[in-house]
Amino acid sequence: MSQHTSAESNETATSLAPGMQAGLRGQLGVGSILFSVVAWAAPLLVVVGLMPSMIAFGGNGIIGALVAATVILLLFSVGYTAITRYVERPGAFYAYITAGLGKDVGLGGAFLAMFGYLVLLLSTWAAFGVYGRQLVVDTFHGPDLPWYVYGVLGALLAGVAGYRKIEFSAKTLGVALILEVILVLVFNLRVFFDGGPDGPPRQALTWEAAGTGNFGLVLLFAMLCFGGFESSAIYREEAKDPNRTIPRATYVAVILIGAFYLVAAWAMLTALGPQGIADARAGGAVATMFGDLAASYVGSVVPGIINVLVISSTFACLLAQHNAVARYAYSLGKDGALPRILGVAHRRHHSPFAASFIVSALEIAAVIGIAVGTGFESQGTDAFTVYVRLNGLGAIVVVALLVLVSVAVLVYFRKHNVPGRGTWKTTIAPALALMSLAMVLLLSFLNVDALIGAGPAASLAFTLLIPLVWVVGIGYARWLKKAKPGVHERIGRQ
Repeated sequence: MSQHTSAESNETATSLAPGMQAGLRGQLGVGSILFSVVAWAAPLLVVVGLMPSMIAFGGNGIIGALVAATVILLLFSVGYTAITRYVERPGAFYAYITAGLGKDVGLGGAFLAMFGYLVLLLSTWAAFGVYGRQLVVDTFHGPDLPWYVYGVLGALLAGVAGYRKIEFSAKTLGVALILEVILVLVFNLRVFFDGGPDGPPRQALTWEAAGTGNFGLVLLFAMLCFGGFESSAIYREEAKDPNRTIPRATYVAVILIGAFYLVAAWAMLTALGPQGIADARAGGAVATMFGDLAASYVGSVVPGIINVLVISSTFACLLAQHNAVARYAYSLGKDGALPRILGVAHRRHHSPFAASFIVSALEIAAVIGIAVGTGFESQGTDAFTVYVRLNGLGAIVVVALLVLVSVAVLVYFRKHNVPGRGTWKTTIAPALALMSLAMVLLLSFLNVDALIGAGPAASLAFTLLIPLVWVVGIGYARWLKKAKPGVHERIGRQ
């Protein structure tokens, strides 16, 4: 087997152009990784698009759901960051699942991660195109170009950023993130200074509030608010002192995201008042809720600013997702599980440029495919529906991955005697996270129609793709074990 592996390695080395055999490299600190993680969560998109729906489903229960989601993800982070210190290989979910549950299940997990992140990434370019068209036409009164023109242009721009050094993307994400956070903070301060129609809703802090409405569905949406928090470990090879940087960035991201959303939700409930909350739950318009409230409390110019920053927020989210998918493809290419060209890093930028190029091509193809599937509708109403449905599917995939990683963490620490870690990090917290996430996954299936919105039968059919992709990945790994044992040996770089 060693001779086989050596021959494959030599063949790979000679097939690459001289000077192109560099690996990923960077000097990302806690702040840079934090920007990438929080940008993926897209704070402004959540406040503008997701929180109004959460209020419509659960009213004051949004506070309890956000607290529960924060606690669950902090529990998950305990085991997740603990294993990063012992599995010092890139690939995040891919590497950790492999370390705990074996190469076959690990490659299945990698396929599932790639599938989920691609579903989220490719569908969100439709939203970017729709938002871009609305900004140019409605805010700036510019030419009425179809949404897919903006989608393709955005994908090309993300490809350029992905080709460059990771620090370039981190700076881009940082600027976009700061602007959108400032806008929400200004809204929060103005609302709290005014006090709203009836003051802060103290009843939102009671157990009764959590029992109003569909709390299970609101909890699912709350988990969506933290999208990408786990992506910190993807940048291991490009992090400065990863054993410290990755855990710190993960904890800080979950705490900051949770606190930010809790304050924003509290401000929105305060601004609405009891009657406004009741109207939202009775079917009132939620699409323009934040814009209307911001115009009322801050100024009439704010909706226009929101339209601009929603574009930057969406692009920042997409760039973070683009980088994550490219790095998963790079890890799989490096291991030989996918074409080896994907595992080639740029000689000067030390970026996964080949994988990034392929991801950009998929993004452009997805935009064109959605445009064809929706009859080249210019405004993108149907394309946005596709985005919403596929994002629901992607969210379920991510929850399934979190469950799988929690199991892997428990098994890994049970198999390996790790001195000085203690049962809290290796057993108790991961077990609590597993039970909580399993409940969330069950809620996902019970509320699949509301989450995906394609009808009960179609929504269930969508979710069946999740175990199918996982099984295909496991089957491929078992085929590799027989046909290409050298490649199988390198799965997860174990």
